[in-house]
Amino acid sequence: MRVAVTGLLSSFMDFCYPGACAVCRAATQGAAMVCAPCEEELRKLEGAPACRSCGKPLAEAGAPCGWCLGDGVAHFEWVLRLAVFTEPLKRLIHQAKYHRRWPLAEVLADRLLAQERIMALLRETDVVVPVPLHRLRQVARGYNQAEVIARRLASKSGKKLARPVIRLRHTESQTAMTSAKDREENMRDAFALVDPRAVRGKRVIVVDDVMTTGATLRAVARALRPARPASLCAVVVAVADPKGRDFKSI
Repeated sequence: MRVAVTGLLSSFMDFCYPGACAVCRAATQGAAMVCAPCEEELRKLEGAPACRSCGKPLAEAGAPCGWCLGDGVAHFEWVLRLAVFTEPLKRLIHQAKYHRRWPLAEVLADRLLAQERIMALLRETDVVVPVPLHRLRQVARGYNQAEVIARRLASKSGKKLARPVIRLRHTESQTAMTSAKDREENMRDAFALVDPRAVRGKRVIVVDDVMTTGATLRAVARALRPARPASLCAVVVAVADPKGRDFKSI
């Protein structure tokens, strides 16, 4: 009886106060963050083939990567992502990153965990490391979205979360950078290693929300390398599509 009453009350509340899709604001059912059409589009994006070495899109599964030519991102064995940075995923990331909707970062982490390739990598991992924000930016934002994602991945997979690097410089936002060269220079010496023991000899995953040119990931890797981790891989929510890369929108 109690279960039946609870179900009826939930249905009544959904009818009177329907949820709103985080992407398009359409009505959603129950606790769903996105509506059915947006969910379908997300699944299509997530199912698209990608290069395991750099995360860029492939013409078809197993095809050679025309972007990295098999070289991947410097210092990383693998770069795995959820999807290409386009709608509706783009909207979800912006909501999580800039509009204080940090629970959406956990939703995105759960979508990463639903991918077998991500879980397979996590099973072979010792430590999960989020890309750090500068303390001033984190205070202004209230949280680090990369850390929210990393903490969820670590918690759900039984791995350790570590913060072996800090951000030294309050760098200009990468959204203001209009070229790969500018982004690389902006991140030069931006991070410092403060806890080498946390990653020494460990298999490490570095976590961020979006990878565009890879400048941030490479800068973090350079800071970690003196600690001599056993391996470095990266997991990001989205990778910018080289065919339509819009630096100012990320």
